[in-house]
Amino acid sequence: MKAVLKLLTIAVLAVLIAGALLVFTPLGDEPLAGLFPVGETEPVDFATLQLADSPNQYLLCPPGLCSARADAESAVYDQPVDALHARWDDVIAAQPRVEVLERDRTNQQIDYVQRSARFRFPDIITVRFIPLPENRSTIAIYSRSVFGQSDFGVNRERIEEWVAALEDGS
Repeated sequence: MKAVLKLLTIAVLAVLIAGALLVFTPLGDEPLAGLFPVGETEPVDFATLQLADSPNQYLLCPPGLCSARADAESAVYDQPVDALHARWDDVIAAQPRVEVLERDRTNQQIDYVQRSARFRFPDIITVRFIPLPENRSTIAIYSRSVFGQSDFGVNRERIEEWVAALEDGS
């Protein structure tokens, strides 16, 4: 009986150590990301976008573009869309754990995935760059969690921080 308990204790400790390595070390990046895949992403059409009933999403949109009620209204930038896009690329390059999922050059739209720091849960962020008359531009952003019902305000906070960084660079 003592031998069985000793073996069971060693097995439990081995599982706990392996779990700690996955969660608390860089070794955990790939295995945890594999546990929480992004899956298939549908292209976002901001004009026909329907929001889910869950609070784990955030929509920033210029007036007249989105059919869904936006959480906030996009600013208008006094620069051409290409310059805004270049500044945005600088903002994204400074963000941790962000990867490009897809680029739609025709619609000037990009899908990103950003994973949470600890467990690597994926959130998808879609950004569309919109040219306006007189060399001005704006953006539409839709950020949403892939898993869960609540995001504790992470999607809102992310977009507010990214937009603030964009505006600081102007």
